[in-house]
Amino acid sequence: MDLEKMLEMQKALDERIIKEKGLEGQELFPNTVLALQVELGEFANEGRWFKHWSDNKVPKHGVNALIDCPKCSGNGFWFAGNRVWCSNCKHTGKIFNPLLVEFVDGVHFFLSIAIQKGWEDALWVYEEQLDPEEFDNNLTDYYLEMVYHLNTCYMHKYSKDAKIAGYQANQYWFRMAWILFLNIGINGFDFTQEQIEGAYFAKNAVNHKRQEDGY
Repeated sequence: MDLEKMLEMQKALDERIIKEKGLEGQELFPNTVLALQVELGEFANEGRWFKHWSDNKVPKHGVNALIDCPKCSGNGFWFAGNRVWCSNCKHTGKIFNPLLVEFVDGVHFFLSIAIQKGWEDALWVYEEQLDPEEFDNNLTDYYLEMVYHLNTCYMHKYSKDAKIAGYQANQYWFRMAWILFLNIGINGFDFTQEQIEGAYFAKNAVNHKRQEDGY
């Protein structure tokens, strides 16, 4: 993933929202953490792995990054007297899997938190931290630990002198949540970093359009 470009795009979106919504000078960290938790829950709901009460514990759209567009049945167009090109998929017949879309919604808020707190360095991870051989496929354990670290990075009293593994402590817990999150997407659902990046770019454009439309 081109994290530098993604951070640049996220910063531009966040600055636009702050300016257009009159949020200058406000502390947005609590709301952003809550928004991230909501998106993580929506991702888990789409992933379905934890639903032991259900006969269907796999994502309803599968795990492929691209799926057939439901509006045009994967054709890119339909006929209504004349050929009508599908705007939902930009004529391609494919859209990003809702599971991946929910995942990159989480990416958006992880990036926003990093920007707000000056924790951008925490987003760069080592290859071995995403090693599939080290992933035990227990998605629930990974998810709950991720949420624990995210909550800790918010709830624990900040001290610039508190260090863990060379990071300020709150930044370290944020980093751990991010690494666990990436493992869930990359090793748990086989998303590639290129697919995550592409879906992020697409959703960023959607979010800018929403601002134009008064979302």
